[in-house]
Amino acid sequence: MHIHILGIAGQGMTTPLAVELKRLGHHVTGSDQQRIYPPASTIIKKAAIPINQTPITQQIDLAIVGSSYKSFPKSIYEFEQIQKLAIPYISATKFISQNLVKPQSILIAGSFGKTTITGLISWIMFKAGYKPSFMFGGKAINRIPSLHIDTSSWSVIEADESINGLDTKAKFLYYQPKYVVLTSASWEHKDSYSSERENLQAFAKLLQNIPQDGLLVYNPKDSSIKKILKFCQAKSVPYGQNFKFTTSLLGQHNHENILAAYTLCHQIGINSKTITESIKSFRGVHRRLEIVSQTHDITIVDDFAQSPQRIKSAVDTISQSFPASTIRVYFEPHASFLQTKSSLTGLGQALKPADDIIIGQLKFRSQQSKSNRVTARDYITEIGPKTRYLPLNTDIQNYFASHLKPGDILLHFSSGGLEGLNNLKKIIRLLKTHVQIHH
Repeated sequence: MHIHILGIAGQGMTTPLAVELKRLGHHVTGSDQQRIYPPASTIIKKAAIPINQTPITQQIDLAIVGSSYKSFPKSIYEFEQIQKLAIPYISATKFISQNLVKPQSILIAGSFGKTTITGLISWIMFKAGYKPSFMFGGKAINRIPSLHIDTSSWSVIEADESINGLDTKAKFLYYQPKYVVLTSASWEHKDSYSSERENLQAFAKLLQNIPQDGLLVYNPKDSSIKKILKFCQAKSVPYGQNFKFTTSLLGQHNHENILAAYTLCHQIGINSKTITESIKSFRGVHRRLEIVSQTHDITIVDDFAQSPQRIKSAVDTISQSFPASTIRVYFEPHASFLQTKSSLTGLGQALKPADDIIIGQLKFRSQQSKSNRVTARDYITEIGPKTRYLPLNTDIQNYFASHLKPGDILLHFSSGGLEGLNNLKKIIRLLKTHVQIHH
């Protein structure tokens, strides 16, 4: 088939889907904004998939519409043409539900930990010979793809609660579950849900969708889950049992992610030895507390976190792992749910152990009203006087090059693209050449 993907540069879903469809023998093309960035651009180029080069004609057998298609004039125009020419189309979410979700379906949902848990369960099942289909929104450091379609009846899916693109309900409600791992049901996607109650209703519906012969593995520490447990008719098992394992992953939150994966895999019948050996060999996911540089006794850590809850978990982990170190934070607020003043609540508490916080340039969706936009002053008010707003990249690079000292940790938070990662690379280069470093 000739499959054309709108919004193809989505590294969480559409980019790995495009690569996998090409591996399966389809002719794959796509479109996105004019400039796309690594890692998506690199992955697509390596797979030799043409972007923004394909006219919309009836030679296209199927169009897959990615979640971001409304963000780009080109993909909005192409979608109109697809409808005019009556070309069959489907949302990326529905395509995943029809082609990747299997009868023995495992969904990993919640406000945090999804990517690591999904990657780890996929790795354990792969090592155990289950041949699962799987999808998770990151790049594993182990050499497995982030999306793979296989022949067995098992699938492992990172199941998000956001609503966007052509979706009219939470993504996880399109995927029929047999087993669910739930880390939290807290209200993170304020761009998708107008109230905490509405958010909880989506998670309650997910639990209702688990069949009676299915299974829920849940985080017993999360208060939001306790409010909706009654909606689950299947067997419910809390994770948190202690067992011995060796891992290279940092922090208490990763300890809990491993407990969640262990509990699920143990419940479906994988033997303990296979599970613990797989945990030991699993190296985690890129950009999840990933140590990217250690130069002159200065450690630089890159993380994907954006919400106060996730940031708190990451900062606490670094604080506990490096108790004698000064923690400096470089925060790029990219997430769509950080566009309003109310979304910053809890950020000050989350960043309390940090000694120094730099906020990168604030960017906004065009539809965000100016009257309700979050400002740099709002960040400083929430976090406190140890916060500085530096919108220029060169100022960020020079600031850290002149302030980082041996023993310091630089913790970078960003869910965005190339810009912040380039800043990190330039800071590392400055450190390696001893420019402006105070010893």
